[in-house]
Amino acid sequence: MILAAIAGFYTSCKDKEGNKKTEEEIQLGKLKAVWTLESANDGQDRTADFSNLKLTLEGNYVEGGTYNYSFTGTRPEPSPWPVSGTWKFGTNKATDIIRDPGTASETAMNYQVTDTNLILTFNVPDGSAGWPGGTSRVRSVSGDWTFTFTK
Repeated sequence: MILAAIAGFYTSCKDKEGNKKTEEEIQLGKLKAVWTLESANDGQDRTADFSNLKLTLEGNYVEGGTYNYSFTGTRPEPSPWPVSGTWKFGTNKATDIIRDPGTASETAMNYQVTDTNLILTFNVPDGSAGWPGGTSRVRSVSGDWTFTFTK
């Protein structure tokens, strides 16, 4: 009976350890959602250039996986964002994302996420042409960007 109790104790400990989520899996759970733009800033308030913008982050967890993003709503012409693409976690899973990894459009991004807020910051290099948007307003896309979203 004592041996059975000991075996049961160790089995339950192993089950708990086996069900532990990785940092990447935890962060993906927080990021996967439809996010609504609250503000866009490149040193100036650019929120009006992105009216009704929604960012969808999706995908099923795979260790070291690549996931999808897409936008609906208005993006300026040119835009600091493609309309859709892929992303993966960077070195620090809690703060780093790589947008469009392995492509000419690869962009390192930092993020902060809570249950209800997402802040993305990134730099578009000088001379970048950006990506086609949805409006005819032409404006430079280079510089430091901060996008704030809510669920």
